[in-house]
Amino acid sequence: MQALDDDFKDRGVRAVVIDVKDDAAKAAAWAKHLGWTIPVLLDTDGKVAESYAPEGVVPDLPRDQVPIAGNLIIDREGKIRFYSLLDSRNFDAKLVELTAKLEQLLAAE
Repeated sequence: MQALDDDFKDRGVRAVVIDVKDDAAKAAAWAKHLGWTIPVLLDTDGKVAESYAPEGVVPDLPRDQVPIAGNLIIDREGKIRFYSLLDSRNFDAKLVELTAKLEQLLAAE
């Protein structure tokens, strides 16, 4: 996520991490451990995560946990333009699909 922010912030795109159901100290420790300088937002009760979880994506997870395992592109109006779930079998550490969609959306502006 840090690389995504570094690559796109001069084009008006910001990457953020949303830490769900952790306190500020735990989230800060995790961000420091990973070397992130991007914003880490707190969703201590899971309500924000729940509001962005698409219906039926991962039925075996509570809705407030679904976005934890995903990447989203949310436009300026708050509309989800891209959603992908973390797939540990086909993990995309370089976020190739997300980056391609982001390039497509920026080109259309």
